[in-house]
Amino acid sequence: MNKSANLVLRIVGVIAAIAACVFAYLLKGKVDTAMANTAWTTTDTEILANKQFDLRMVDINTKAKSLLEAKRTKITELEGNVKDLNADVADKKQKIEGLTANVTTLEGERAELTRKRDELNAQLTEANSKKDSLTAELNSAKEELAKDKEKIASLFTKEQLDGEIAKANKAEENRNTATQKYVQLYNWTVATTGNKPPYPRDPLLEEKADTVQIEFGPETIKTRIVVIDPSKGLVSFSVGELNGIKPQAGFYVRINNENVGTIRVEAVQAALSTAQILPGAKLDQFTRGGVVTLVPFTGKIANN
Repeated sequence: MNKSANLVLRIVGVIAAIAACVFAYLLKGKVDTAMANTAWTTTDTEILANKQFDLRMVDINTKAKSLLEAKRTKITELEGNVKDLNADVADKKQKIEGLTANVTTLEGERAELTRKRDELNAQLTEANSKKDSLTAELNSAKEELAKDKEKIASLFTKEQLDGEIAKANKAEENRNTATQKYVQLYNWTVATTGNKPPYPRDPLLEEKADTVQIEFGPETIKTRIVVIDPSKGLVSFSVGELNGIKPQAGFYVRINNENVGTIRVEAVQAALSTAQILPGAKLDQFTRGGVVTLVPFTGKIANN
């Protein structure tokens, strides 16, 4: 071998040695870096890699790969769960929107019901007010009815009234009989003597004790109330057709020279008349047995 070839081989050998040293140095640097970067795997509870480089790489390769696959499987499962949860959230969101719409509708219905409730409360208040007013009127009417019942209770019964009328008719017959005999006597005296006797032709002008005197005249007539029925507005007097009382005649009624009402005659008998009490009369002044003065509307009592 010549010197040139030997020199080349030496140079190549030196270069190769240098390259090997550089590679070894670089490799050691990478190993140190790898050891430093994977040091956490020696304390990780799921990997627990060996501290030696070769064994650590094996542990990382096997355990980390298995762990990574398990995590990826778990992630896939969780992603599926997330999708399910998202679908459930969307469904619940839709239901919430529906419930919100229902709430809005119910709020409107509640407002309407509240309005109707307030309206009904106002109507109830008005009805209670009217009820109280009607109750007061009813109580007042009951009191008036009780007073009327007391008045009616003091009136004649039908039998008593028939008895009074029979007595009045009998008295009237007796009076007519006496009057006829009195007039016959008066006429006989005139025919016999040719002069009027010193006594009146009408015996009714004579005063009678313990009786109500009837005043004959052109303007008034005094009489007594025989019976009164306030519920029907009827009153009967102890004067009748013989006293100039005519049906439908109207009279002012006076007690102690005070007007207490007006009447219109409805029915007339010989010595009894029944009249309708006209509106505006003081009914409490009309009492059974009371003495009153009748003043005709026309100003005069009718002539018999």
